[in-house]
Amino acid sequence: MKNLFSTEIEINDLDLATALVKESQAGFFKLFNSSPAYMSLTTLGRVYVKVNKRFLEKFEFTEEEVLGHTSAEIGILDKEESQKVAAILKEKGKLQNDLVICRTKSGKEVQTVSSIEKIEFNGETYLLSTFLDITKQWEAEEKLKIANKDLESFSYSVSHDLRAPLRAIHGFIQLLDEDYGTKLEDEGKRLIETVKANAVKMEKLIDDLLAFSRIGRKELQKTEVDMNALVAVVIAEQDKAAVEHTEIIIENLHTVQGNYDLLRQVMVNLISNAIKYSSKKEKPVIRISSEKKNNITIFSVKDNGAGFDIQYADKLFGVFQRLHSANEFEGTGVGLAIVQRIITNHHGKVWAEAKKDEGATFYFSLPET
Repeated sequence: MKNLFSTEIEINDLDLATALVKESQAGFFKLFNSSPAYMSLTTLGRVYVKVNKRFLEKFEFTEEEVLGHTSAEIGILDKEESQKVAAILKEKGKLQNDLVICRTKSGKEVQTVSSIEKIEFNGETYLLSTFLDITKQWEAEEKLKIANKDLESFSYSVSHDLRAPLRAIHGFIQLLDEDYGTKLEDEGKRLIETVKANAVKMEKLIDDLLAFSRIGRKELQKTEVDMNALVAVVIAEQDKAAVEHTEIIIENLHTVQGNYDLLRQVMVNLISNAIKYSSKKEKPVIRISSEKKNNITIFSVKDNGAGFDIQYADKLFGVFQRLHSANEFEGTGVGLAIVQRIITNHHGKVWAEAKKDEGATFYFSLPET
């Protein structure tokens, strides 16, 4: 009895060899026809010999209109795209997840990620093409590009148009204080100090908004980051009196791949928040730690401070979203939004756990690569 699973086929076993080839081809075409991707089989001259149902549905053709023609002849690819595909095939011998712009019979543009491989059938070489429609993703990316461009314009306006009157306010307040400060009563002096303080807050808000708008506009440059050294630098830069009043416990932190400057900003925001929101406790305690789970490193910054109501946690990472009033704790409401944007750009996640008046823990995860 012959072993049908053997990889060796004897020369005189032609019937068995033919049967195996037919069975293999039948299995291939079953997958070809049932695939959710748009698939076609063409000659090396790119003449269609077979297309699947999804291909016909997407490009709005009948089988008779496609077979025996090239994609350029029936208008699925225009001249420029057809030449681009031909050039890639000539250079690399295949396409591998390349962007190809196709058109339907009615002229609708379809953005696709396309792969083309050579395959053998009965001694003949064909091109197997697979298309995936990414039009929606592409349109979303285009909208995002426009939004980022608008954000850049906004940032320019904030940086130049808002800073000018702010500088004027600073200047006039200083002149008023120098020329008339001794003549003002206590209430007048208090009002001057209030204007000064609010001008400083406005300047901080502008700085935070500019920092938020800049994140993600440049390609992320990653290096190996020693988080122990990074956190030590961040803590050394905090207010000395606040740090001395707080017990800060730093566990041995994992080294990660990331952008040093951006991860430093994350830790600055999280640690300064922890110090601020635990400052009213008699014995403030902050614990900074990390752990690895399934090739993901998770960092946490835990404090025993004011905490917050966990049902409002989803609002924490929005711009200008604050769960405590400015009278309780100063801030612009942008810091955590910056944290989220930085970690998202690192393909990680940010979340928090807390109980009101019992402290909060902020987590962020970073993938290994």
